[in-house]
Amino acid sequence: MIAGNRIVAAAFGGALCLAASSGLSAADASLTMKPLMAASFDAGSKHVVSYFASGENGCRLTMMVIDTALNEEPTPQTQATRLVFTVAHGKAAHFDSAAGGSLRFSCVQGAESMRVDKIDRVAANPTTE
Repeated sequence: MIAGNRIVAAAFGGALCLAASSGLSAADASLTMKPLMAASFDAGSKHVVSYFASGENGCRLTMMVIDTALNEEPTPQTQATRLVFTVAHGKAAHFDSAAGGSLRFSCVQGAESMRVDKIDRVAANPTTE
């Protein structure tokens, strides 16, 4: 395993440990995260571990995403993906998986907390009667 893969695996494992120790449940429909508090979620076929840091421009969100059904040793095709971006004060960012699960990360004014809502997207076919 190359050094980059080891770093990603260590970061993901550490975040999982933090999420497990925080007592946050993936079954909750929503929760409020405090700065540097890790949280763990299932969104469709993906598993997400996230945390944020407060900043001048909003909430600096870090997400590590991996396939939920991953039972074997990670390969370059199945490794965790790390996403880092800023959500502006009072705004929200969405993470949508192909299987219909979505997460909405909302940065509370002042970047003192983030609200995370699990959303189940269902395709609708409006009919006219």
